[in-house]
Amino acid sequence: MLSTITLKFLEAVKINNNTERMHRNRDLYLQERKRFTELVEHLIVDMQKIDPNLDGIIAKDCIYRFNKDLRFSPDKSHPYKLHFGAFLCSGGRKSSLPWYYIHIQPGNNSMIWWGSRCPSRDEVNRIRLHIWKNWDEWKEITENQTFRRYYGEVEWKDNVDAERRLKSKVWRELLEKAGKRLARKVVNNPEMIEVLRYVAWVVSHWMSDEEVLSEKWYNEVVSWFKKMKKFNDFLLKGF
Repeated sequence: MLSTITLKFLEAVKINNNTERMHRNRDLYLQERKRFTELVEHLIVDMQKIDPNLDGIIAKDCIYRFNKDLRFSPDKSHPYKLHFGAFLCSGGRKSSLPWYYIHIQPGNNSMIWWGSRCPSRDEVNRIRLHIWKNWDEWKEITENQTFRRYYGEVEWKDNVDAERRLKSKVWRELLEKAGKRLARKVVNNPEMIEVLRYVAWVVSHWMSDEEVLSEKWYNEVVSWFKKMKKFNDFLLKGF
C-alpha cells in the first residue's frame, strides 16, 4: 500500500511547493499517485462489499487533483496540495451525498472522514428535519461508546445563534411543514435546537504517520469505515 516514500514526497512538496520542482520530479509524483490510486481501488472493492451505494464508482472519479485551482486565489505561490485525498461516494468526489473520505498528509495530519460535507440548503433542511423526526435513532448512533471514543462529535456548525435561527422565517416555514407536534418537540429541547446550527455532518478520525505506515493500517481503515456505515445510512435517508 503506502510507503515512507509517499510521505517523504508530500513533505518535500510542502518545503518546495512550486511548478519547477514538480516538473523535475514528475516521475516520482506519478509513482506516488499511482500508489495512492491503487490504494483507493482496493478500498473501493472492499467497501462495495459493505456499502452497496458505492457500486459503480471508480478511483479516478473519487481522487482529487493534486494541483490547486488558483484562478480566484490571491496567492498563487503554492500551486500544489500537501496531501492525497479521495471521496468514496455515489456520484464521485463532487457529490453532496454521504461519503467516506481518506486523506494522506505527513506530520500526523492523515485522517478519514464520514458524512456529508457540502449539502445544498434544501438538503441541509431535509437532513435537519430527518434528524428531528428520528431523534432517538440519531442519539443512539452519535452517543454510543464506540462513536465517542474513536470519532468524538459531529462537526461543522455555523456561528448563527440557534435560538435566533429558530425564530427566522425559513425555520418557521420548515417547522410548519414538520407539524405542530414536532415543532413543540424542537422548541422544548435545547439539545435538539442545537441541530439547527449544523450546515454539514462530518465525523473524523486522525491518524499518525506511524499508523499510516503500519501493516495493519489498511484493515483498520476498512473496519472504521464499516463501523460508521450506519451514520452515513442515516444521513442518506434525509436526502
